[in-house]
Amino acid sequence: MGMFSTFVAWQVFYGWVHPGWLPAWALTATAVLVGLAFAVLMGLFLELAVFQWVRTRPPVTKAVITIGVLLALQAAASLIWKNNQYHLPIYIAPQSWTRDVAGVPIGANSVIIVIVALGLAFGLAAFLKFTRLGRAMRAVSDDPVSASLWAVPVAKVGAVSWMLGSFIAAVAGILITPFINFDTTSLTLIIIDALAAALIGGLVSLPLTVLGGFVLGLLETYPTIWIQSLGFPRLIALLVIIAVLIFRAPRGMQVAGR
Repeated sequence: MGMFSTFVAWQVFYGWVHPGWLPAWALTATAVLVGLAFAVLMGLFLELAVFQWVRTRPPVTKAVITIGVLLALQAAASLIWKNNQYHLPIYIAPQSWTRDVAGVPIGANSVIIVIVALGLAFGLAAFLKFTRLGRAMRAVSDDPVSASLWAVPVAKVGAVSWMLGSFIAAVAGILITPFINFDTTSLTLIIIDALAAALIGGLVSLPLTVLGGFVLGLLETYPTIWIQSLGFPRLIALLVIIAVLIFRAPRGMQVAGR
């Protein structure tokens, strides 16, 4: 969903709005807002059209259907935007601002991404723990049948969950586009890194998930100085997933098993 929303933002930036109609900052803001709004609506649509009907199905069934939706979205994006390389130069801060940290140049936009990631992680953790809606989301995630017996509006909570998840995925996709050339496959494969980070967090801790994402990013980045391979970062993420599943079963999986 983040991939599709990122392409929508690219389409607005380059295809739907003439560059001379708006100043650069307004064009950037329009592309970002349209991409994020599309993500929210797509999350709502998928919940109503697909996921609400499989909420009480076995986990394997839900996993297969989710993978099917992922492949369908990637196929649709490939039909629309083909398999070409794209770039979306949405810079929040001037590119000229850089600082050297341990010999590595760090730009202002990279710092902003870190701040946004930390803000989303801790904000979402607080939302899930301290708000009524957040606690309802956790209850529905653990056991939708029992949650419904306690008068939790499972359908509404599910819709909000998918809308929120799609929004965060779109934020992530749009924020990284200035640093990469992307296509429908490369953006979709980011889900491997996301899964690795989530497993490091035990599928229950958002702050640990963010920390795991930072560590994973370092593990994927520094070896590429000596090993020039496009597939090497994915290999690191897959090795992390295997290692975590073997040596440290995520607490979220243990809870689900019980």
